[in-house]
Parts: sequence; structure tokens; C-alpha cells
Amino acid sequence: MLSVIVLIPLIVAAGWWAWATVLVVALCVALGIHELFGIMRQGAFTPRLGPGLAVGLSLVAAVALRPFSPFDLVGLCLALSLILTLTYELWPGDRSTSLQSWALTVTGALYVSWLLSSFIMLRQLSLPLHEGWLEFLAIPAGARWVFLALAITWLQDTAAFFVGRAFGRQRMAPVLSPKKTWEGVVGGWLISIVTAIIAVPLLGLPLSYLAAGIIGAIAGIVGPLGDLSASLIKRQIGVKDSGQLIPGHGGILDRMDSLLFVGPVVYYGVLLVAGGGA
Repeated sequence: MLSVIVLIPLIVAAGWWAWATVLVVALCVALGIHELFGIMRQGAFTPRLGPGLAVGLSLVAAVALRPFSPFDLVGLCLALSLILTLTYELWPGDRSTSLQSWALTVTGALYVSWLLSSFIMLRQLSLPLHEGWLEFLAIPAGARWVFLALAITWLQDTAAFFVGRAFGRQRMAPVLSPKKTWEGVVGGWLISIVTAIIAVPLLGLPLSYLAAGIIGAIAGIVGPLGDLSASLIKRQIGVKDSGQLIPGHGGILDRMDSLLFVGPVVYYGVLLVAGGGA
């Protein structure tokens, strides 16, 4: 619990400044890829850590530099990532696992870096805002969207835990996540909707209550799916946690598995219903 109490203010502070968001995302991407590839190696798979980190961090840089570039850096980064990682497999040596290694390197790096980079894109949003209840805090415009995604995810997880513990009877995925119940998931889903709606007047977001509720509802579905997807990877290998970075809470991937799915949903959902760009 102490580690979470310490981490939350640090993450909120990171969301406040645009370049701090980039640095935190880059750090989480590097740690996440390292953990993910470490899990895979425990299962006798052979992803390439060096190329994977290069793909992940270059994609973070491309997303961060989008507002300053006259052409599509992200597309260029993706093209070069595919070309160079496959070219890497031509290096002399044992090529018996080259196809598998290449596929796991690229998909593993993109799974962590591209999905998590949605928080940089949220921080870059420059949609005109309304005056919110927390206007006195002078929260930067882009930071409000980051906080929306974080709040939906964190409050959903918290509600699912307590509702599941109090009323949970029906196991949702006994093999992948034995403690997750349908009652807890529904409770978390309802809270994600309420959180998104309350965030509109709280943060002065340019969304209707209906639009916010829809974003919250979809995020409330994909959040648990992100958790289960990460559990699927770990169960395939036979490990419980992705690492031991955070005492009592496992690795960095264990803490951001839901965020990986929620971030893109909130970003593209906002673009769809509110329009605008970075």
C-alpha cells in the first residue's frame, strides 16, 4: 500500500508537464519491454531485447515529436522497425527461431510502447475546455485528459476489488484470474461510467454527459480485458507476476496492464466525439 501511495503523486506530477509525461512513458516502456521479454525467455522464447527496446523507445520519441514534425514520424518509425528488426535476424548465427524471435520482438515492443504512448497523445490534445470545478488548480489542458484516463482505470480497479470481495460469487475467468468475479467487473464498469461523467464538470471537459458516459462504458470493458490479456501471457509461461519492481504489487506490467487498453480507448474516443487534435 505504501508503494502505491508514493507512486500516485509521482504519476500525477508527471502528467502535469508534457515532457515529464514523455519521460515517464519512456521509462515505463523500457521497464515494461524488459519485463515482458524476461517472461518470454522463461518460457524458452527468444525475443531480442536490444531491438525491442530500440523499437519501443523510438516509437515513444516519434509520438512525442509529432507536433513538431512536418511529416509522419510514427509511420516512418513503424516501417523502419519492421525492416530493421527483420534485417537483424539475417545476422550470422542460429536462425532456427528467427521467425518466432522477430514476431515476438516486434509485437511485444508495440504492445507496450504503442498502447502506452496514447498517454503522450492525450497530453498533446489541445481541445478548447470549459471552466471546471477544479479551475482554481490551473490544471494544464492536456493533463486533464491524462487524468481522465488514469481516474477511470484506477477507480474502476478499486471498485471492482471491493465489490468483488463483498459480493463476488461468479468467477469471470477462473484459469486466467481466479479472484476476478462478474460482480466485481460490473461494479467497476458502473464506476468507470460515473467517473467519466463526473469528470466533465470537474475538469471542464468539452464532452456531453452522454459522450463521456459512452467513453467510460467502453473503457470499463477494455480495462479488465487488458488485465486478462496480460494474465494470459503470464499463465502461458507459468508465472504469477511480471516482476518484483513494486513491493507487494509485482512488476510495472502488472500495474499498467489495464492502462494499456484504456489509454487508446479514451484518446480515440475523445477524438471521435469531440474532434480536434494535438
